[in-house]
Amino acid sequence: MLHAPLATLLLTAGLVAPDPTVISPPPHGDTRAAPVDDSARSAAARAHYAAHRYREAAQVYEQLWRDTQAPKYRFNAGMARAAGEHDGAAIVHWQAYLAAAPTIAPAERSMLETEIAAAKRRTLAIRLKIQGPLAPATLTLSAPEGAPQGPRDPIDLVPATAIDLSLEAGAWIATLVRPGRPDAVAEFRVASDAATTITLGADTPAPVVAPPPKPAVTPTQPPATPTLQLGPRRALARGITLTATGPGNPAPRTLRDATTPWSLPAGAWTLRATAPDRHPAEATVTVAPGETRRLPLHLRPDRATRTRLGLGLGLGGAGLVLLTTGIGVTARGARDYAVLRDTDQVPTCLTPEVCTRASNALLYLSNGLALIGTGFGFGITAATAASRARDRALTVEAGVGGVLFVAGLSWYLAEIRGTYELEDRARDHAAATTLGLGAGLLGGAAVGLVTRRLVHRQGLSRRTHAISPLFVRQGAGLSLRASF
Repeated sequence: MLHAPLATLLLTAGLVAPDPTVISPPPHGDTRAAPVDDSARSAAARAHYAAHRYREAAQVYEQLWRDTQAPKYRFNAGMARAAGEHDGAAIVHWQAYLAAAPTIAPAERSMLETEIAAAKRRTLAIRLKIQGPLAPATLTLSAPEGAPQGPRDPIDLVPATAIDLSLEAGAWIATLVRPGRPDAVAEFRVASDAATTITLGADTPAPVVAPPPKPAVTPTQPPATPTLQLGPRRALARGITLTATGPGNPAPRTLRDATTPWSLPAGAWTLRATAPDRHPAEATVTVAPGETRRLPLHLRPDRATRTRLGLGLGLGGAGLVLLTTGIGVTARGARDYAVLRDTDQVPTCLTPEVCTRASNALLYLSNGLALIGTGFGFGITAATAASRARDRALTVEAGVGGVLFVAGLSWYLAEIRGTYELEDRARDHAAATTLGLGAGLLGGAAVGLVTRRLVHRQGLSRRTHAISPLFVRQGAGLSLRASF
């Protein structure tokens, strides 16, 4: 079925001749409304659809078609009916639209034929046979109150000798009205074990054919038992939800085992696996009675998860390099200064060369500690980016990093500009470490935020591959808009 929160479809269809064979205009004379702004009614239908009132949207579009005979309203009515899970009515509208617009673009025709095929897989096929004169007559299909398929608006059909339909399972009523004759009414049930041909229109209502008895299940027709191989393990740890669509109606299952057998009736099945932070995986298979096979379903991480893990690895790797480099530089400075201190050459400089060596050693110490602080800052932002934290957390880290960077830099400059002796002073190194930590937090958070924004923008630019059911306004042609 079409789900509006997942995808919305904007199709602009050209004006074509009305379809004379599928749905009839209102039966009692010319009921074309007085001049009314069609665009206002279209806007009202779009508002119903946006608010998920699909049945009300379909009713407005069907009335617009009756008033204007414009095929585009048949298309939009079908989209609204499909979104409201009224597949039988949607198929009637779409088939009428294709018949009324034979010159539509191949891409639009292919897309609509795919939607019709999907709707037919969710419904059951029946045939209506009409006896006696076909004109003037009206034929209406409706669901009785309390029908298991839920409330359904009447579907107006043009009488024909034989009409092939696809309807939702449940109870239905076909009513044939002809002047000078009693109304012909046939109540029937649509189910996999019910009659597939319904006859009405004789002077006396045709009897409803009793459903044939269900064939006994014999030991030679055991169900198939495919074994599902699910992964990866991280997705299994949080649970993988598996749904099966096919000849039966098995309930969805949440699985946490990598290998799981599942008993299914023989036939064609579509298996769909979903899990948090993962792209869905699907497999379509046809299994024979008693067949066993292995079906792999591996769920790949979605874009947000790949971005999160990539940021964590990238920032963590950069932090590790900076931390390792800082440790090496700090060790070199400490070693050089220890040599001078052990020979009593500092803090009193014996020669200008000694002063230069001592200054360089202290500078190495400060630079190394600053690099170590930067590495820790990148490590903190790597952990935040790899988690499911929102951008707000990275923004806070960037703010804290900026404050620490400015404070550390000011502190360090104040220390080295004051009275300075060539001795190892802890305050200089503390200031350098604070400066480095602030730089790491600020830089890592900035990289994380920019990367997330770029990936999000790139994802938006790729939405042209999705089809979005919005609605026809004016003009001709086919327009596709992405909406993942």
